Amino acid sequence: MTTTDLAKLKEQIKKIALDMGADLVGVGNQERLKDAPPSADMSFSLPGAQSCIIWAYGDPIDAIEDYFAKKDRMGAKKFKHFAYTTAWKTAEKIRKFIESNTEYKAYTVVPNYKSRRHEDGSRFDMYKDDWGYPDFSLKYGAVAAGLGHIGWQGLLVTKEFGGACYLGGVLTTAPLEPDPMVEENYCTGCKICAKICTSGHFSETEEEDEYPVVIGGVKQVYGKREAFCRCAVTNIGLIGVSEDNTWGTWAAHHIGTKKDSAELWRDPAYRTKLKKKIFSSKDTPKKLRIHAGKVIGNFMRGSLAENAGIVTLTEMNPRCGSCSYVCVPDPKKRAELLKLIKSSGKVSIDDDGKEYIEKFNEDGEKIVYYPPSQEESHYTKDMDPQKT
Repeated sequence: MTTTDLAKLKEQIKKIALDMGADLVGVGNQERLKDAPPSADMSFSLPGAQSCIIWAYGDPIDAIEDYFAKKDRMGAKKFKHFAYTTAWKTAEKIRKFIESNTEYKAYTVVPNYKSRRHEDGSRFDMYKDDWGYPDFSLKYGAVAAGLGHIGWQGLLVTKEFGGACYLGGVLTTAPLEPDPMVEENYCTGCKICAKICTSGHFSETEEEDEYPVVIGGVKQVYGKREAFCRCAVTNIGLIGVSEDNTWGTWAAHHIGTKKDSAELWRDPAYRTKLKKKIFSSKDTPKKLRIHAGKVIGNFMRGSLAENAGIVTLTEMNPRCGSCSYVCVPDPKKRAELLKLIKSSGKVSIDDDGKEYIEKFNEDGEKIVYYPPSQEESHYTKDMDPQKT
């Protein structure tokens, strides 16, 4: 194809992404990712790939506020489902468009839940493995495509949505002209992402230097990481409570791990003990063990499919993700969201297995209520970006 034809192809691809609901879209290339970690290597998924097309969906602020206030989890749940399923449908449409209309090949990037297999073919195990890597990192591709930079929490941070967004993408052998990379880093270094994290997965003060990320010649600055399991058990919603035990994520197990050392988390015996405490220990109330089984069951059904883009709404269950959701563009709003979750109380389980919230108001009065279920929520079933 001529340069003119490639420019037209690029615009047609971008239009598909935007028309199907994306808020942002950009194009990057492998040259910019040559010094990035292995998960930025496009050829792992598509030999000969030269370009990546990456798009983003910004989280609705009202859903984020309700989520942190423990008023309603369903807005975040339904938008997450919308974003991942739409990302997959959009990627498939773009892949088919490229391969049907040009001589180039394309590859649909799975939006989440897929990690590279080990050399023996086994899957990533969050309880045994320190790290897991995607076939292709959408966040690295997004930086190369000019959507933003990697923030302190290790996620993409954009001008328009901060880190509160989901990504989709396609790789192609077409040599598309890359969009300009963003010069300004929209991560302000406020570290609220670290303050709101109940797992202690990343440092509030220490920069990661063991695993440098360089994209387009620019080193991305982010917090030092601990073993992935430390994040995973909290992010899935198995555990999650503040150091003072006064507030938590949407997890019913009030187990805090922020003060645990890195050495402790890398000890397989510690992880086994924690797993037992969550799922099988007789010291743990039966209703909590049953609830944990439901939480991990929903997650595993999606995880075994190795594609967040095809899971059902029921299986899509955000219970943490705090470091992403709190990272909105306005610094003042981030501080408000942190204050909001700190006054939101904790999730508990009644004898019938239903979730309820316990918290105290400013007068010290105890408040107990049941948040709306998936059927009771006022949020629409199919959520459009920024329109709820």
